[in-house]
Amino acid sequence: MAVLRRMLHKAKSPTEGKGGEKRSFFKRRSSTEQEVPPSGPRGPEERPMSPVSGPGVEGVDGHDGRRRISFLKRSRGKTEPALDTATADVGVGKEPLSVLQILQLVKARELVLADSHIIELEGECEKSGGRQCEAHTDSGRKVKDVALLYKELEAELAAIVRGSLADPGTTSHLGQLALTIEQEEKADRERDSRGREPGELRQKWRQAVKDSVSERLSAAQTEGNATIDRRLGSLGDQTVTDLIAVWKKVAVGYPREFEAFSVYVRSYHEAVASSLAQIAQQEMDIQQLYTFLEWTYCLYFREVLGHEELTAHISKQHLGPLLPADTLQTLEDNCVSMVKARVTKQMKKELDVEQERWRQESKVFHSELANRIIQLLKEDIERSSAISEGLESRIAKCGLQCLADFLQSFQGSVLELYDQFADYTARMECVVPQTVAVVNCCPAFRDYIERLIQKYSSDEQELKRKMMGALDKVERRGVNLLTDKLFSELKPHFAKLLRKKWLQSSEGFEAAIATIREHFNQFHKMKTPPYQTLVDGAHRRVVTEYLRPLMHGRVSCTSQEMRTRLALRLNEDSWKLQELFHSLQSTMTWLDLAIGHLAEIIALKETSCIQMEVGVLVSSYPDVCKHHISAVLDIRGDLSPTTKQLILECLQELDAHDGSSSLARDRALFTEIDQATAINCLGFGGTSTPGCLTQCLQALRQRANRSR
Repeated sequence: MAVLRRMLHKAKSPTEGKGGEKRSFFKRRSSTEQEVPPSGPRGPEERPMSPVSGPGVEGVDGHDGRRRISFLKRSRGKTEPALDTATADVGVGKEPLSVLQILQLVKARELVLADSHIIELEGECEKSGGRQCEAHTDSGRKVKDVALLYKELEAELAAIVRGSLADPGTTSHLGQLALTIEQEEKADRERDSRGREPGELRQKWRQAVKDSVSERLSAAQTEGNATIDRRLGSLGDQTVTDLIAVWKKVAVGYPREFEAFSVYVRSYHEAVASSLAQIAQQEMDIQQLYTFLEWTYCLYFREVLGHEELTAHISKQHLGPLLPADTLQTLEDNCVSMVKARVTKQMKKELDVEQERWRQESKVFHSELANRIIQLLKEDIERSSAISEGLESRIAKCGLQCLADFLQSFQGSVLELYDQFADYTARMECVVPQTVAVVNCCPAFRDYIERLIQKYSSDEQELKRKMMGALDKVERRGVNLLTDKLFSELKPHFAKLLRKKWLQSSEGFEAAIATIREHFNQFHKMKTPPYQTLVDGAHRRVVTEYLRPLMHGRVSCTSQEMRTRLALRLNEDSWKLQELFHSLQSTMTWLDLAIGHLAEIIALKETSCIQMEVGVLVSSYPDVCKHHISAVLDIRGDLSPTTKQLILECLQELDAHDGSSSLARDRALFTEIDQATAINCLGFGGTSTPGCLTQCLQALRQRANRSR
């Protein structure tokens, strides 16, 4: 081949020699042979050989010859280099062209004409014995020349493909390329056996497209900073730019039956897949892995193949996946593992920061711990949701498991903090703010867990119970701590209730109300669910503590006037408590009438009316016991044992609930009051409360009628 190129370099004209006589590469002309006139009109018998259809352009294939030559002329641009006059003159003669002349045609990109002479030369090789006669000098040389010429033809073909991608404006030779491929395939059909595989040149063209595409995309990725995100960005930008140019300028240079655009699209798709496979072998951190997976799963199909100028012309379903399923699975497994390690480490760090804030005795009522932890989980879930639903679900479940482990550590740290608060003697002012701040983390965690479980992991009920249990303990212990702190300060005020000074002045009770308001000014900064538990529990306990001295018989009336004053005072305090806890948004409104009922039992004069009021009390508060009523009757100080027994006898048929029903549990008030002696609840089993109450009221009405 080097010899051929040196010959091409030295040659000035394919018609060198004296008198312009033709010199065949294969056969030296004798001096006795006539020269072919270089110019002048030719007769029909001297018409030049057509590179496609043989002698002339008429005959059987005349129309086809005219069509192909016409297409060839149209495909030539102004910039296409033309052979010199001597070369063209030689090319149309009947005498076979030399290898050097054919090579000149290839270099001039007269591919159809060059290929026709190569086919002719190949035919001569077959006639002279082909490979079987390679030992013969002339025949063997021809076989080698054919192989070398085909190699040059294929190289020029690849250069045309490469050039059309590099500069889509120079696509004038694509028509020559296409006609050459068709000419080769026609020769394949006409001859059963050739030295080349059928359709080999078309395959070489496709391979040339692949090689050119791969070369361009590789070059695009090495420009500038070769980080993964930049490589992917360059890969996508170059693919979009090239495919738009191919659709608008390159593909139109090929015949429609070549389906050139599809060939280029598949080549770009395969080149992108090859680049991604190389990147997938690299070590990536979590952010790089997210970027890679998002580009592979979504951005490539949405922004590259789905580009507004390309999407209508590309059939994505025929392209196949970019990476094998096992490679993607491995990448996703790595992603989940990295997320778990990173989130676990970051959560521990956040808890350490929170504990340091506790040690500094912060007086701030708000903590960002829950928001930071939730945001930590959201970042990965949102990032994975942009990749695929499957990865999003896996990341969410991984996040739930990390959160469950964190909440166990959080619970342990908070309970230790509560124990320290219980032992505080010096700095009590930080107890309420820090407790409120910690408890306020729980509703945010609880709401986020509910949403994650519902959306991603509805079958993880055991994990949910574990997390909710940890939050319940934190809330319950926090609420109990604040309630105990409140009642430790209320205790001196409740000790003054139902004494003579209490009857004479409301100062002690007003002090208790002020203490409750003062504490709830701070407690009110607690979020709604735990705050509601706190205020409802405080309401029940205040009423219970108020009734406790009444049940213990701390006061005993000596006159009707004193009974009236006592009842009036009880009603006043009852209204004040109602007003207080309504303003604090308590939902325990069923507690409002308890003190009022007892005040009525103390103030009423008629035994039958007292019996009626006792019946109403028992129906409103099923946990009231005989001992409670007996204690209230003793406060009156005016009932004889017989009258007292008469009042209690009418209640013996009442079936007081033993606490097993939901009503008794929800409205347990009197059972929480300590009694110095054992309390025997009213009722002896058997009948239900509504029936017993009806019978009691009927008996009371009968007695009232008889007294009239």
